[in-house]
This record gives sequence, structure tokens and C-alpha cells, in this order.
Amino acid sequence: MEVGNLTMLLDLDFSDNNFDGTIPSSLFKCKWLQTLYLYVNNFTGSLSSEIGNFTMLRVLSISYNKFQGAIPSEIGYLQNLQFINIGNNGFAGSVPFEIFNISTLQTMGMVLNNLTGHLPSNVGIFLPNLHTLTLGGNELSGTIPNSISNASQLILLGLSQNSFSGLIPKTLGNLRLLQTLNLEKNNLTVEYLELESFFADLSNCIYLRTLALGTNQLDGILPSSIGNLSIFLQDFLLYDCNIKGNIPIEIGNLSRLAFLELSKNDLIGPIPIAIGKLHMLQFLGLGSNRLKGHIPPSVCHLGSLAELSLFENELSGDIPTCINNLTSLKGVYLGFNQLTSTFPLSLWSLIDLLEVDVSSNSLSGPISTEIGNMKVLRTLNLSRNCLSGEIPMTIGGLNSLVYLSLASNQLEGSIPTTFGKLVSLELLDLSNNNLSGEIPMSLEALLYLKYLNVSFNKLSGEIPTRGPFVHFSAASFMSNNALCGVARLQVPPCQSGAPRPKHARRAGGILKYLIPIMGLTILVILYLVFVLKKCQQHNSKFLAEEDTSPLAIWRRISHQEVLRATEGFNANNLLGEGTFGSVYKGLLLDGKIVAIKVLKLRVEGAFKSFNIECEVLSNIRHRNLVKIISACSDIDFKAIVLEYLPNGSLEMWLYSDNHCLNILQRLNIMIDVAKALEYLHVGYSIPIVHSDLKPSNVLLDEDMVGHVVDFGMSKLLSDGASLAKTMTLATIGYIAPEYGSEGIVSTSGDVYSFGILILETFIRKKPTDDMFTGEMSLKCLVQDSLARSVLEVVDTNLLKNENDYAAIENCLSSTMALALHCCADSPQQRIGIEDVSTALDKIKSKFLKDIGGG
Repeated sequence: MEVGNLTMLLDLDFSDNNFDGTIPSSLFKCKWLQTLYLYVNNFTGSLSSEIGNFTMLRVLSISYNKFQGAIPSEIGYLQNLQFINIGNNGFAGSVPFEIFNISTLQTMGMVLNNLTGHLPSNVGIFLPNLHTLTLGGNELSGTIPNSISNASQLILLGLSQNSFSGLIPKTLGNLRLLQTLNLEKNNLTVEYLELESFFADLSNCIYLRTLALGTNQLDGILPSSIGNLSIFLQDFLLYDCNIKGNIPIEIGNLSRLAFLELSKNDLIGPIPIAIGKLHMLQFLGLGSNRLKGHIPPSVCHLGSLAELSLFENELSGDIPTCINNLTSLKGVYLGFNQLTSTFPLSLWSLIDLLEVDVSSNSLSGPISTEIGNMKVLRTLNLSRNCLSGEIPMTIGGLNSLVYLSLASNQLEGSIPTTFGKLVSLELLDLSNNNLSGEIPMSLEALLYLKYLNVSFNKLSGEIPTRGPFVHFSAASFMSNNALCGVARLQVPPCQSGAPRPKHARRAGGILKYLIPIMGLTILVILYLVFVLKKCQQHNSKFLAEEDTSPLAIWRRISHQEVLRATEGFNANNLLGEGTFGSVYKGLLLDGKIVAIKVLKLRVEGAFKSFNIECEVLSNIRHRNLVKIISACSDIDFKAIVLEYLPNGSLEMWLYSDNHCLNILQRLNIMIDVAKALEYLHVGYSIPIVHSDLKPSNVLLDEDMVGHVVDFGMSKLLSDGASLAKTMTLATIGYIAPEYGSEGIVSTSGDVYSFGILILETFIRKKPTDDMFTGEMSLKCLVQDSLARSVLEVVDTNLLKNENDYAAIENCLSSTMALALHCCADSPQQRIGIEDVSTALDKIKSKFLKDIGGG
């Protein structure tokens, strides 16, 4: 049936599919259409002028496609239009002035296109109902007309990343309801010496939450009137604006500020003590200015601070010893200052730190062994200081470390052999020190190491040749005492038969007394090796399954960027809802499509859920677990940014009429889930219980590989425990019987949920289906069928290939029997997840052999 034949059609929603090609011309015959949702597809071509036929249209949502060409002026005929979103396409040319005359418009979104031209001089005059205007990420130019303030209902005004020039309208202060003003990355200015009155006018916007003016040419002294801005202000972004003068003490009046970014300006003087009044502050960015004086101890009052960025200033004195009060801190950037004294021991007690950069200062003394406490640290840059002593062996325990630079100090001793345990390391710079001894052969195990520099030291012995060393050049090893190795490294060849020095001959005499003792020791060691061999083999299995892509550096994302990415939490971007929150599809500024999970803070446990997800997801690496990219944490808003998997959830594929999984795809997805659970339960450093395993928490990538998501109810089990208590239970139908009213969760409970998941995947019925009443359940249905034929109850879509009936029945019978072992009522009777994983692999291998595919 052609859609054009549905002449009385009122609502059409083709959103979030894989449709391509052009919009059928017959669609424009549906003249009664009121809502048209085509967002998140692959539609191409131009938007026909026939769009003007939809005179009853209220909603036009076609974002996230590949449309090109001009925006037809006929949209101006749509005098009932309330919502238009054509963002994230390739539209070019100017915005038709007719659109700005549609008085019913409430939302206008055109971000990230190739739009050019000017805004009409009367923009806003005929838009009395407009509350959202977003035109960011285009090539618009000219001035922002003063008339825009006539759109008196505006809540969000986003014109960032364009080429607007001229003065920022002073009349913006008339927009009393404005909550977000984003003019970042343009060529805008204010009248000379008028910054004071500019901010005074903006103080009339009493609901303002986000003020983003970064990368413009404001060119003036930061005035004290900023202290009169809205009490609701959370994001204050004035980076790269050629702002001068001191930071006013009135900054302390902005008590709800979460994000303060004043970097890349020409600010001078001290950091005001009043900064310590901003108790909700999570990001403090004052880098690349000319600030002087000490870092004020009042900074330590910022208990919510996640990032402290003061790099490239003229700050002097000590790092405050009270820095350990900042327990939420994830990043410390103090490089390129004039800091002196030693590192405060308190810094190394911040065990959640991810990045530390204090390079190019005058810090002295040894590096404390306490640095080994920072288990999640990914970047450590202490280069170009005056540090002395030996490199602590404990650094080798920081196995999340990606970047390590201790260059240009006065460090002595040898390179710790424990560095071979830094399995994530990509950069290691130890150059320009006084290090001696050999380069440890253990560094050959650093498979991700891309850059190594140990030049200008006193190292000796053979340069390792395997692993990452095959890629390093002579520049990595130049100016050392007595290194030897292969010719391409421009060092002498190693002499295998060289005479031993005198101290070696003396040592030989001692050895004859030690050999008997050593022999006994070796026997003991051989016994221990034999006992531990299986454990080593077991753990090596997970190394092969870990996600081998380098870890992305975790960064905080602002509330404003989350709003921008989701188009103000537009319902069109909603991917799903759960107990703890909603998940939206979003587009970050770098063009990356992500999934953004926004937590419901009124739900009991939501704060805990947020902290657990950030801690767990940002540190684990496995190909079948969804990766965390970023997080946003305000006092009244928390969100987690996850990788976006384009093929949706297993639930969608099971219950949608438009999708169908064959038996091998379902089996592969179950194997993927089993591998993920196996890693969580026994492959990670401490056991992790998922506690809410179900089809909607299994997402599929472009290759239909399964990834387990949603650790909102995860429980970290310390000290190898297998049980934990929580009052937040799993989803009905997937809950193990022992959970009960006390909420006992365990790895065994996950196995039960997985058993139900396997049954549901192949039967294609939810455990809460209406047919399951009284004594009948999904488990009972399968148990009864095994006595006859499991083919009676499985999804009929799996039985379409009559030639493979025997192989299919054999495979499904084995799989269903395994699932029933998983969801036995007694935890003691359930099969372990490692055995489940092995069994599924065997079932798949036999099935492939039976159908002639393996």
C-alpha cells in the first residue's frame, strides 16, 4: 500500500529506523497530516516544496538524516506548525524568512547543517510563542538582530559555532524567562568598556542557568556585576574571550555554579578566596591566564569539584595540603606554573583521580610510594620538575595508566621491573634523568606502548627487542652509558662472551654455598607453579576477551552539552526508560553519536547507581560490555554518556514485527552475554553482580555482537564475597527465588536471570506473559516440552529451514536444558557461569558441524 493512499492520515512516525532514499512524493497527498516523524534514518535528497501542502501540520521532525539542498520557503505556509527540527542534516543556503513568521512556532531546531546567510532583521517579532531556537553548528553570519528579544517566551537560545559578528544585543536582558544563552564560537563583541552594563542587563534574566559566550571577542575587564547574575546560574563559560583584569570577588555570589570556565584569557592577580564559596562547583577552569600568587586553601572547600584546571599561569608556592578534601576530584591540571616545595602526601590519597598533570614547575623531593593507591589513574605527568630519589615500584600497580611522563627530573636508580604490569600504557617518558641499570625485559609485555623515551640517562645492558620495541627508533635510547643491541638502534652489539668483572668472580665463590639452598627453593617454587598453573590459564582467557581498544580519557561533560546533544531532552531522541532513568540518543560536539542515561534523582538509590556506574564502567574493558564515555554530575542532575550501539536491544529484535533473529544469531548473542557475565563474576579484580539482566539490557552493535548494559543496580562485592544486600530488586520475572523481601543478590542470581533470558530468547515469550498464570511459568513450559519435543514451544521463526530440522531440534534441546540448569530454584543446583559459557560454545560448534558449517 502506498502511503499516499492514506489520504486521511493524521500522524506518521517512521523514526529511528534504517529507511533510506527520498521521501515518496505520494506522501504529500496526505493533506490532513498533523505530525511527521522521520528522525534518525538515512533519508537523502532535498525536501520538496510540496511540504507546503501539509497546512495542518503541527510537528515536523526530520533530524539525523542525510537531507541536502535548500530549505523550501513553502514551510512558511504551515501556519499551524508548533515544532520543527531539521537538525543534523546537510541543508544549505539561507533560512527562509517565511519560517520566522509562523506565529504558532514553539520550537525551531536547525543545528549542524550547512546553513548560510543572515537572520532577518525582524526575527522574533512574529514569534510570540517561541521558547526554543537552536541554530548552532552552521555557517550563519551577520549580526544578531535586536528584535530577537521580542520572542519574549524564549527559554533556550542557541546560536553557537557560526560566524555571527557585531555586537551582542543588549536587549537580550529583556528575555526574562531565558534559561540557556549559548553564543559560543562566533565573532561577537560588546561595546568598548561596556562589559559592566552588558552583564548588568543580563542580570534581568532571573532564571538563567547557562551562559556560554566562549571564543568571542568580548575584550574588556571582567566586571563585578557578574555577581548579580541569576542565582540559578550553573554554567558560566567565558573562555577565550580576551577578558582582562582580576577575577572579581563577587564571583562568590554565584552559589549554584557548577561549571566555571575562564581559561585562555588575560586575567591577572590572585585567585580570589571567594571561589571557596562555590560549594556546588564541579569544574574550575582558569588555565592559560596570568594569575599570580598561591593557590588559595579555600579551594579545598569545593567538595563537589571534579576537575581543577589552573595550568599555564604564574602561580607559586605549595600545592595546598588540604587538597585531599576534594574527594570528588577526577582531574588535576597545574602544569606550567611556578609551584615549589614537595608534593603533599594528601594528593596521593585521592584514590579516584584519573589524571594528574603538574609538569613544568619547580616541585622537589621524592615521589611517595603512596602513589600506588591511585588505582584508576590514567594520566600522570610529573615531567620538568626537580624530583629526586628512585621511581617507586608501586607505580607498577597502576594498571589503568595510559600516559606516564617523569622526564626532565633528577630521578636515580633503576627502571622498576613492575612497569611491565602497566598493561594499558601507551606513552612512557623517563628521559633526562639519572637512571641506571638495564631496561627491564618486562616492558616487552606492554602491547599498547606507542611512545618510549629513555634517552639522556645512564642506562646499560641490552635493549629489549620484542613486543613494542620492534617499532622504536634510536631516538628513544640516545645518550646513555652502555646500552647495546641491534644495529638499527645505533648502539654497539651486545657481547655474549664478555669476561665478567671482579665483583662477579667474588660472587661466584659465594654461590657454591647458596646452590644447595637454592635447589630446595626451586623445588618449592616448582610445586607452587604447578598448583597455580590452572589459575594462570584461567586468567589468561580473559586477556584475550578484554576490549583491546585503548581506553578513552574520561572527561566530565557539562549539563549544557547534554542539553545540546539531546536537543533539550527532546522526546524524539528518547531510546527507552527504566527504573533509574531515561536513555536518550545524543550527538556530541565532535560528531560522535552516544547514548545518554539521565538518572531520576528522586528514585531511591539513583545517586548510588550513578556512582557505581561511573566507577565500574569507566574501568572495565571487555568486548561484550558497553563502554562509558563521559558523565555529568550536577547537584540536581546526573547523567552517564555511553557508547551508542546502532542495532538497538535484544528485546526490540525479539518482539518487533520488523526484525527477526535466526538461531545462530541468538546463540551468538547468548554466548556474548555469557562471556560478559563470566568477566564480571570472575574475570574482574572484584566480583560484580549485574542484578538486572533482561533482553532490554542486552544491546547489539553493527555486527550484531551482544553487549551487556545498565549497571544501575550493580553491586560491587568486596573481599571476594558472593552475596550482597540491596532493597532494590531486579525486574519481575527474572528475579531468583532467593532474592526475597530482603533483596539478597549474588552472582548465582545473575545465572538464574541468564537462564530465563536464554529461555525467552528462543521461545520468544516474556516470563510475565499473560499465559503464565497459577502453576504455569516459562520454566514449566520448557520443562514439559523437553519430554516431547522442544520444537512445540520455540519461536516458529526458527523452524523455517526444513532441511535442518534435526540439527535445529538437537541444538535447541541442548540449549533449553542448559537454561533450565541455570535457573534451578536452588542456588546450589545452578551451573556456574564459566561452565555455562563453555557449554554454549560446545552447542554452537556441534550445531555448525551438524548443518555443515563448521
